[in-house]
Amino acid sequence: MNETTMADEQKGSSLLRLALGAGLLAAAVVGLAVFVPRSRWQAMTAPLRGLSAAPLAAAVTAWAASLWHDVTAPSPPVFDDLRPFDDF
Repeated sequence: MNETTMADEQKGSSLLRLALGAGLLAAAVVGLAVFVPRSRWQAMTAPLRGLSAAPLAAAVTAWAASLWHDVTAPSPPVFDDLRPFDDF
């Protein structure tokens, strides 16, 4: 009998999607870096430079970091097997 879990069956396609998405993102970044002149980048990011020094930006960054810390914290395994119990 071939016993595989659902996670094992879909692991390959999940990694394939992750690799494809990372490749597309890298291609877009390289394309922007090659085709957009540096002076235009500086003009577009000038308003954002002042925003990064604002206390609100620091608070949002700290909040996002705390969320990341909570999500990646070690935790016990979760057993969410929803199959019905067999009555013998």
